[in-house]
Amino acid sequence: MQINSHRRVGLIIGLLLGIGYSMTANMINVWVMPGIPLQETQLSRFTLIVVSTAFFGLLGLLAAWTDENTPSIILSAVVGTLVSSIWTLIFDSGSRIGATLFILFFIFLPRVFFYVPFSWLIRWLVDKITHHAYGARVPLIKKITPVFISFLIIVLIGSFTRVSEAEQTSLIRMKELIEEGLPVSSRAELPDPLQDVSGFVQRAEGKYSFSLGADPDLLPVQRPFVKYGEEEPFIIVQFENGFRFGCVFSPPYIMPACIDY
Repeated sequence: MQINSHRRVGLIIGLLLGIGYSMTANMINVWVMPGIPLQETQLSRFTLIVVSTAFFGLLGLLAAWTDENTPSIILSAVVGTLVSSIWTLIFDSGSRIGATLFILFFIFLPRVFFYVPFSWLIRWLVDKITHHAYGARVPLIKKITPVFISFLIIVLIGSFTRVSEAEQTSLIRMKELIEEGLPVSSRAELPDPLQDVSGFVQRAEGKYSFSLGADPDLLPVQRPFVKYGEEEPFIIVQFENGFRFGCVFSPPYIMPACIDY
């Protein structure tokens, strides 16, 4: 009976931490840039939040699964690392099956350093809530304070997915350029960065969205020389009709180099 109570508490704590992390990680860029049309992944943001929250709830349940701390923590950490690594392979990497085990090894290892402490944290919180001296009455505020602090820490970790200042400046500027270019009827009237994009006047219509590329060197454009370590955001613009192009912003992030992509 007691172990079932521990599992319920673990599940609830996992769901609570999960909703804090998932909401922050998936929505922070929408919150800080409400007018910027950021592209969604294969799954909608709402779906990602629901799935991620349920996943964290499962980890909380597993972290409280047995009477012994160590087996439960290991079980939760292994499941969390394995499931999240496979998820990354399926939805992010696009890797072929032949390379799956090789890639999984390098994705798996770094995640262990997150899920082991996370699983330990949930188990510790479960013990703080459920374990107390016989007959002792612990005030509710004292029980939930560690959970509240942990929730704030998890939200802070989720905020690390926010785009950088350079990326935010570039995204805002990219939207300004597109809004300037959409009403024009000839290439000569386009803003200078968009004049090298073949077919912009004819095909740029309807809704569009932005995504951030990983490597600006993939775009075959000439751009200014920058100091080592300077950030150069690579923005991919995708219209609903299939037309797309890419732009690389170099400091001071005002005039990008754009071309078909």
